[in-house]
Amino acid sequence: MKGFKEFYGRKIMINVPEKKESVIELTAKDEESMMQDAMKLWKKLTVYAVGSDVEKNIVAGDEIYVATYALSSAERVEINGGMKMIINEPDVILTW
Repeated sequence: MKGFKEFYGRKIMINVPEKKESVIELTAKDEESMMQDAMKLWKKLTVYAVGSDVEKNIVAGDEIYVATYALSSAERVEINGGMKMIINEPDVILTW
């Protein structure tokens, strides 16, 4: 189950890679800083859902490379206990 009825527009929802849990408590600012650094290393991201108007041949489960700048400004949403990011279709650079 996706956790929603329909996903609209030329948007693609991707899974945020899980980070290792730490015993060290971080502030929200530090957490965000670490997330920004981690995004620079993400090369293959898994597609969770595809918007109703996406024109590229991308389906849920595909692995994609996304422009790094797009990740830093992507909207984040929690669905079914996991964090997802919503990006614009043109920000997808390649698909494996």
